[in-house]
Amino acid sequence: MAITIHAILLILGGALLVLGILSYSSSRRLIMNGAKVESTVIENIPVRGSEGGTMYKPLLEYQLNGKAQTFSPNASSNPPAYRIGEKVTLIYDGNTGDLRILSYWGVYLASNILLAFALPMLLIGGGYFLFKAGII
Repeated sequence: MAITIHAILLILGGALLVLGILSYSSSRRLIMNGAKVESTVIENIPVRGSEGGTMYKPLLEYQLNGKAQTFSPNASSNPPAYRIGEKVTLIYDGNTGDLRILSYWGVYLASNILLAFALPMLLIGGGYFLFKAGII
């Protein structure tokens, strides 16, 4: 039973590691090839938080190809992360349509979460098998 559990942890950790690396690579490509676009916060949209409280998502307005467009990221916070009228830099990839706030968490959130789950699984699963093999 212990072998099965640790093997599952090792396999899941490996899969999450690969996905985390792919997500990181995608984010790096976006930064290297994407175009920076200045936006302005026009509203902080109230949304219901997971525990019933009120969270706020910024609604950003920007110009792309001469057209005014809006963007609201998936992330929300309380208090609001941005003030109305604040300038926020976005990064846009015209080939994929990927648009994100140009910040550490805006660009690397997915890869950080995937790697944060992958590394302990690899450590626990891999450590078990290394111990069983007498290597550690």
